[in-house]
Amino acid sequence: MSISKNRLRLTRLANLVFLAFLIKYNYLMLEIFYAPSIPALLLRNLLFIVIYLKFIEPLLIYRKIRQRLFFLLAVFTLFFLSNYWYNSYFGNFIGINDIFSGEGTSQFSMFKVLLLQIIRFRDVFFIFDLVCLAAFGFLDLTQKSFAPISDFISLQNKLNLSNLKVYLLLVFLLLTQFTVGAVQLRSASPVNLYKSGTPYLASVYGISSVYTIEAYSYFHREADKPAPELNDIPYYSSQQQLSGKKTLPAKTNVILIQIESLDAKIIDYKQQNKLVTPFLNSLKKESMYFDNFYAQKVNGSFDADLSVLTSLYPVNRSYVFRDLDLSKFKSLPLLLKKQGYQTLAFHNNNRDYFNRAAAYPDLGFDRFYSKRDFKEDIYPIPEEEGLGINDYDYFNQAAETIKQAAKQEKPFLAYLISLTSHTPFDFYPESAAEDFPEVNNMLVKNYFKSINFTDQALKNFFAKLNQAGILNNTLIVIYADHESEIKTLEYNSSREFTLWKKVKIPYHIPLFIKYPGLEAGISEREGTTTDITPTILDLLGFKELPEQFVGSSLLLADDEPILFLHETPELLYKDQLFIKELAKLTKVGFVKDREQDVNISEHKLAELQEIIDYMRDIFMINEGEIFKEVE
Repeated sequence: MSISKNRLRLTRLANLVFLAFLIKYNYLMLEIFYAPSIPALLLRNLLFIVIYLKFIEPLLIYRKIRQRLFFLLAVFTLFFLSNYWYNSYFGNFIGINDIFSGEGTSQFSMFKVLLLQIIRFRDVFFIFDLVCLAAFGFLDLTQKSFAPISDFISLQNKLNLSNLKVYLLLVFLLLTQFTVGAVQLRSASPVNLYKSGTPYLASVYGISSVYTIEAYSYFHREADKPAPELNDIPYYSSQQQLSGKKTLPAKTNVILIQIESLDAKIIDYKQQNKLVTPFLNSLKKESMYFDNFYAQKVNGSFDADLSVLTSLYPVNRSYVFRDLDLSKFKSLPLLLKKQGYQTLAFHNNNRDYFNRAAAYPDLGFDRFYSKRDFKEDIYPIPEEEGLGINDYDYFNQAAETIKQAAKQEKPFLAYLISLTSHTPFDFYPESAAEDFPEVNNMLVKNYFKSINFTDQALKNFFAKLNQAGILNNTLIVIYADHESEIKTLEYNSSREFTLWKKVKIPYHIPLFIKYPGLEAGISEREGTTTDITPTILDLLGFKELPEQFVGSSLLLADDEPILFLHETPELLYKDQLFIKELAKLTKVGFVKDREQDVNISEHKLAELQEIIDYMRDIFMINEGEIFKEVE
């Protein structure tokens, strides 16, 4: 084959690889970083095209250049796939905090999560460009060797590197892209753009700028945790947050149970006429059950702890249990302690998981019982096969501790977090869980078995407390930290939304509220975990809430918009889903078969923006201190 034909073949393959790079880059920007400025992105694409045509494509006649390009693109593809897979599971890009402090179980378990829940056969498409580059990158298609020093002088003329017009064009495209993005997003400051949301920063200054600021923020954290100001949110001073209906008697005990990965869909779910959660199904009939309830998870499972205990919206990229001094936060444990309550927290994992051991005392818990306080004596599981203490032994022993607390003169608050049903859902004892042999997908089968095992654990827990007479004066609240995030043909955990833009679908979870004499029934009122503490305090007869609280009692008749503070904030109101970007609200979908026109006034939008700003001021205070140094 002649050199000219080789060169033509090389050019075609090189153009294909470059096109694949553009596709992946634009997918990153639009679908993972949610960059809102399309004009700025188009200008950056033009910049890439000029650089490729003038400085890269002519050099590809050299095999060593192609080989080096292969390794560069391999790194880029790894970066792309990491974000693509992370986004498909968590709905965000993978950041510095996620790499060094993210949620995890073990390397082996996370590998199983990757294979069973995230990677799909179609993902091989994303390495097609590497296959093409490898096909010609290591072959001497042009019969030329690479001599950098001698060739560089001749390449100067050949590539017109001294041509001033090329450099002027690059500078013009770069400055124009910065200007267009800054004007459209109303800021040229990287700091202001980052504080408004990383999509804004990525739109103007590119993806690398996001990681630069994140790395600087992460590695320059102060040893002394900053304490945010929490007393200035005028919006809620004029809102009704409580119904004013005292329902429960004085000194009512409170038990909150946070179930790992409990889907709303799994309640009353039957597999071949077999109930997966028979006890929770029976409990639903005796409880106030909220059918339109959603979880707050924008970082990790600790977002559930934060939103429930402090009635605040968690903010994406904010690892508050690690980075902030929480001692000044108003919280449910602190408020009940002032009323003479004992405050107890329970979790069957290591106490330092998500830094709970440091956070819980600051939030007002008298005692935190963790993995080291329990033992597996009913269903022992080898440590390498389990994750913490299994739920049955954990709840069984926690019941004994609660029984001792109930003997005291003080009422108690008990906050319990379960664990066995954590992804990849294979931490249950095989002998104890109900079998579902007709389920073909192993991930789904394991989820059914693990959540069924937790259901049995709850049944035993309730039986022990009921036998001790504790449930006669105890308010029970059960919810989930998030969904199981299973997306298969046999079972899909998510609520069905009709969408016309790719966004993270809100986690649909159950909420049970039970107390003897409290009227049972199903409520259609929308709510989120931020509303749990206001509802509890409403039932206990509180007349007002701390100004810090942004949730409202679910006993109120009217729905309030629910915020999810991802990088691009989302808003759910009357089953309609919106995103808030570029100072406007855009509808992006609705709960399937529930489309309707809803009116959100400009005044309400301004109030919602006030909440968003308030949350970011509280939870990004560490970044704010760093930004002062940068400025």
